[in-house]
Amino acid sequence: MVLLAVAIAPRGAEAGGLARPNQLSARGLSLGGAFVAVADDATAWHFNPSGTAFASPGIHLGAELVIAPRVYTPIDAAGVRGEDQAPKTPIIPLPALGVVARVSDRVMVGGGVWNTYGGQLTYPKVGLLGVIDHSQNAVIEVVGGVGYKVTERFSIGATLRLGVGLFTVQTTQKPVNSDLSAKGVGVGASLGGTWRASDKVTLAAAWRSGLEIKTTGSGELLLPDGPLAVNVEHLQTWPQSASVGAAMAVGARLRWSVELDWTQWSRYESLDVTFPGNEAVNQSFPLDWTDNYAVRSGLEWRKSPGLALRGGAYFDSSAIPDLNIERQYLDRDKVGIAIGAGIGSGAWRFDLGGDFTGGASRTVPDNSAEVGDFNSLENAAPGEYSGLLFSFELAAIRRI
Repeated sequence: MVLLAVAIAPRGAEAGGLARPNQLSARGLSLGGAFVAVADDATAWHFNPSGTAFASPGIHLGAELVIAPRVYTPIDAAGVRGEDQAPKTPIIPLPALGVVARVSDRVMVGGGVWNTYGGQLTYPKVGLLGVIDHSQNAVIEVVGGVGYKVTERFSIGATLRLGVGLFTVQTTQKPVNSDLSAKGVGVGASLGGTWRASDKVTLAAAWRSGLEIKTTGSGELLLPDGPLAVNVEHLQTWPQSASVGAAMAVGARLRWSVELDWTQWSRYESLDVTFPGNEAVNQSFPLDWTDNYAVRSGLEWRKSPGLALRGGAYFDSSAIPDLNIERQYLDRDKVGIAIGAGIGSGAWRFDLGGDFTGGASRTVPDNSAEVGDFNSLENAAPGEYSGLLFSFELAAIRRI
């Protein structure tokens, strides 16, 4: 599963920082991501591990398709617009694989593998200077966990997360031409709790630790006196996050879920690339991102025991300030809508979800005249950032 996930490397998407607004679960995506109090299959190892205590043993096989067209248009201090710049965004399915198994009436174990953060973008080289032409900064998580039913209505859960970090970058005169790549492994954890307060109301909370992954590799820098082969180190500091939510039965067939998410993107203070043995050419790119918040709401209408229809909406805040946003990032305040359905027959259930994320284009002003000699306060890439995000999830769940 790890080799499959790494082979299908993640592609860039749009969200607060480096995360898709919704991911991994077709059912969760179709509820607008309001899933922390609903998750009760193998994807709960990501969203809320305590939900597995109320799950049926089963195997989850899912795939996500992300279509994320985007355009960056430079605009100078006089308001003159440059040529549109659009990256290549290959459309490749991202797998999500998981399993839940019963140990006893109170204990469930299992795990999964999926891509949680990051992306990859490639811009055509058109003679621009001081730019990142290609970048990949992503993590594949391999998760193992346990869910424990403390009482018939309250459960807790925890996971151990192994993060496989992927990092590549190719630049033109930023500050030199470079072609670098590195990989590494880090360890994190997650905790969750679910309380079925009544037959109609469920309350839940989950926390995911940050991941620090020291990636190592090699590459080449094109210095004024010739190319320099280097060893590369880059520390990925993926953020911690927390979610709280509720799910409420509204009548016999309708369930409403709500959720509030927080992600600590403020951990991204800088992107540092170091070269052991060649410290004089170490690179540091300031980021100074801010924390990200999302509010989500979803409805599920169970038309019959084997058919459920779902819909949701959410607001997802920006995490990247004007000062340090560049064309490889697309971030802004976003509004999303989602729809989906679930069909069950015997031991099988099939979930399908679709998600559209939009928002007004973001214009970053050229403030060079305002900051004067304080060059460090100049916005790195003034211009207009626009794009859309379409996500599609399909999952097959087999009870065992």
